[in-house]
Amino acid sequence: MQPCLLLALALLGTAWVPEEEETQCPLESETQTFSLSHPLGAKTCHYVVVSRCLNFYAAQHICAHCYRGSLVSIHSHGTNAVLQRQARARTNSGQVWIGAITTPWHNIVHCHWMDRSRWNYSHWLRGNPRCSHRFCTSLCTNNGRWRSQSCQKRLPFICEY
Repeated sequence: MQPCLLLALALLGTAWVPEEEETQCPLESETQTFSLSHPLGAKTCHYVVVSRCLNFYAAQHICAHCYRGSLVSIHSHGTNAVLQRQARARTNSGQVWIGAITTPWHNIVHCHWMDRSRWNYSHWLRGNPRCSHRFCTSLCTNNGRWRSQSCQKRLPFICEY
């Protein structure tokens, strides 16, 4: 975005402006990295579980700024299960941010990933996704189900790079 536009939006109170703690890259003690090789050698994905609790947009900023990536997008049950286990083992939280956003559109929910990858898998908890307004998405570390959350909630998160 153009700096003048960001300033104007910030003055209007509509833009997210990172706090100092939200712009500092996580310490090594706050992170755990791992990789997954996908079948048929398609590609290897690298992940980092960050135990620092931030709101969704600050977490996305850290993924982009510190790891040159994005909040994780999940495209299979196997990947979801691995991420759930890794997050449960590495955080003291029942939920972590993943990179999905849901927006109501003519009484249906439109889902998309922050990294703009194809929406081809979901694992929603019953009653989710919610369709009353825009929500961000968390992964439950106990059962792997996804939940609609207020984007301002502070949670640990998983980056993909």
